[in-house]
Amino acid sequence: MFAGDELHGRRVAHAIAVVSVLAAGASLAALAADAPRLLAATVSKVNDGDSIEVQLEAGAGRVRLSAVDTPEYDQPHGDESSAALKALLPVGSKVELEIVTQDQFRRIVAVVWSVADGKRLNVNEAMLRDGHAWAYRRYMRDAKFCDLEAEARDAKRGLWAQPVSDWVYPPEWRLVKNGEIRAVPTPIAETRERCVAVFGLAGAATYAPPN
Repeated sequence: MFAGDELHGRRVAHAIAVVSVLAAGASLAALAADAPRLLAATVSKVNDGDSIEVQLEAGAGRVRLSAVDTPEYDQPHGDESSAALKALLPVGSKVELEIVTQDQFRRIVAVVWSVADGKRLNVNEAMLRDGHAWAYRRYMRDAKFCDLEAEARDAKRGLWAQPVSDWVYPPEWRLVKNGEIRAVPTPIAETRERCVAVFGLAGAATYAPPN
């Protein structure tokens, strides 16, 4: 067996294991630590700005983009974020999934790499860089996502071209919709420093960094 064939076989086996785990409702934590972590897939649907459905060699899967959070459909720029991801990943697009973990909805949480014409694009970072997503402070593992968000904000790209009054962190919007808080905190001018101050703190609000 050639080295390429062996690697392909390992990826197929890993994909089968991932789908089996999802079907069983178990955790992907152990699988995320195993090599190889890249799974080849084909996009079958884009649900919104940060979630897609794919077809793996072993079956269907649902994917949540890691480290980013896009406006909800009823938020300002929600439709535009969804359209941006659809433009990056038309149905039928070939992608590679770099698995991070599994979320509470049994979705694969991953870095999504678009693979086309011999080029690879980190879709998660592209959504941030183009201003269609927020850095997901609660779940991201690297302050570079704050840098990418700040780059887009400074250039007034995407959602950052809107008035500051429309800069509502998506998790806080969801808290209002779920009745967990009565009103969205008044948005203020976001900064890289505020992003870095709160990232990694479970449930941290964008507008109230720790002292």
